[in-house]
Amino acid sequence: MTGLEQIRILLIEDDELHIELIRRAFDAWQSLFDLSVAHTLQEARTLLSHSSSGFDLIVCDWRLPDGDGLELLDPSLPLPIILMTGYGDERVAVEAIRAGALDYIVKSQDAFIDLPHVAQRAIRQWRAIEAQRRFEETLRAIEARYRLITENTSDLIAILDEHHRFRYVSPSAMHLLGYDAESLIGQDAFDNLYPDDILSGARYWQDVMQRKRTTATFRYYHASGSWRWFECDIKSVDIDGAPAVIVIGRDITARRELEERLLQIQKMDALGRLSGGIAHDFNNLLAVITGCTTLARELIPDDHPATVELREIQQAAERATALTRQLLAFAHRQKFDPRPINLNALILDMKKLLSRLIPETITLETHLEPDLWSVRADPGQIEQVLINLAVNARDAMNNGGILTIATSNAVIDEATDHLYPSLQTGEYVRLTVSDTGVGMDEITRQRAFEPFFTTKKPGEGTGLGLATCYGIIVQHGGAIDLMSEPGCGTTVTIHLPRAHLSQSNTSDSTAHTADLNGSETILLVEDDPAVRALAARVLRTHGYRVLEASNDDEAMTLARLHTPVHLLLSDHGIPHTSGTLLADRLTLAHPQIRVLFMTGYMIEPDSLRRTATDAPTLLKPFTPRELLQKVRVILDA
Repeated sequence: MTGLEQIRILLIEDDELHIELIRRAFDAWQSLFDLSVAHTLQEARTLLSHSSSGFDLIVCDWRLPDGDGLELLDPSLPLPIILMTGYGDERVAVEAIRAGALDYIVKSQDAFIDLPHVAQRAIRQWRAIEAQRRFEETLRAIEARYRLITENTSDLIAILDEHHRFRYVSPSAMHLLGYDAESLIGQDAFDNLYPDDILSGARYWQDVMQRKRTTATFRYYHASGSWRWFECDIKSVDIDGAPAVIVIGRDITARRELEERLLQIQKMDALGRLSGGIAHDFNNLLAVITGCTTLARELIPDDHPATVELREIQQAAERATALTRQLLAFAHRQKFDPRPINLNALILDMKKLLSRLIPETITLETHLEPDLWSVRADPGQIEQVLINLAVNARDAMNNGGILTIATSNAVIDEATDHLYPSLQTGEYVRLTVSDTGVGMDEITRQRAFEPFFTTKKPGEGTGLGLATCYGIIVQHGGAIDLMSEPGCGTTVTIHLPRAHLSQSNTSDSTAHTADLNGSETILLVEDDPAVRALAARVLRTHGYRVLEASNDDEAMTLARLHTPVHLLLSDHGIPHTSGTLLADRLTLAHPQIRVLFMTGYMIEPDSLRRTATDAPTLLKPFTPRELLQKVRVILDA
């Protein structure tokens, strides 16, 4: 208290003599105390109820004409009270203090003289009590606020002791981990860590115990049996003088799965580019092998000793061609002939074929959406996808099981597009093929679509079945996902964009011509010398005039020097440019020239450019007859 403060005291006393003695005691303290008097409880209540009263202390007689001074000890009246009585009974004093009085005095002249000091002491004591009460209220409010946060947060909040045992776990543990928070208290937090994360968890713990703050990412066991990814902020603290660690963890399983899906898409895209490039170069070699073998067989009689060897070479080349076709399917660069189709009709047409692929121990079930939307797809390629998936399912159910093919309409919107990062929002048809087989572990599942990856024994599979499916679906603008667990079977989910009936089939059919000879001038552009030499030899032997070029500059020069040129026969990929750009330049200078492309993989035309880019394409490897037929069809068109 400072000298500027004035303490307002309400004295409640019915004895005028005692009032006078008390007034005299306070006369010397007039600068500090302002004394008001009430003779009854009723009078005191009236003064206390006045808004301007502002009393700091009540000094009250125990016995009053209209009641007992203890009646003022009301929680609604937060004022310190000193009770006075004419009896020096210790029991009365104890009763007064228990009832809530701040102090108790026995009336006497000395007690009245000392009352100002008692009042000052009471005020100090009361203010200390009030400060403590406010502090406790503030503390309770803080505790309530943080309890509200910890009990309602979606993150996991935990306190661990120095031996990484749980001392506190927020209620969110039930939602995040499937455990009741109380059941975790006392358990070692490392017990439910993913085995591969225990070593890194120990390193994190060592850093934290050295008074560092760190962020850790690890997997934790869920009561359902699954593993959940958590990103945690970890900090060491002291609680009640003992070292402890506070962990705030956020479930990032969905984010990790999305990241893994994106990485998988990027990896598959890179593998697709690599596979497409390999297939392109390999098809050049196969074109030479196939062409030269065909020419050699035409030059010798069927009974020649070399005929058998040449036939073996042809068969091996055909098998290699089929292999490169699968690689091109994975790289989504195979021949593509889409049209609006109904998957239900296609599946029903294939049921007999699929039934022959699987043994009697496997039951084939179909669950088809009655009002299924159409999709724009190449029916032959979709059939190949279903066959590959059915064969995989068959091999996973050696002891029998159920193979289920289902279709449904699906809408990918903002609420679900995070599940399919490679798809744009829109309408799709969902095709699922599921089995009840042995399933896959996580490592196998993540590599399932990689070309040449297989868990089958040597000779039982090439590892291109799922890779081919992946490439076909991506080429159709869709997405394919695979979910599997050991012992729980496998489900492959495919989304294909919905087609509208206005979308027409743009594929072109080519007629075969009996006469393969000609006399026209053909500009042959191919950077692979062996392929170029073979094609030139085949064309020349059938009467064509052939101009050979290995790049665009040579081709433009030959076209200027030798006119007219009737046909440009060019590889899609040539040094420094592309076959389509070369074709555009030549057709601009020579509008009458026809165009035929050769390629080791299919390149989709640009729908915005209606130029030579849209010319027919001859896929490598091709036989001499296929080349001659295609050339003749183009020239006769």
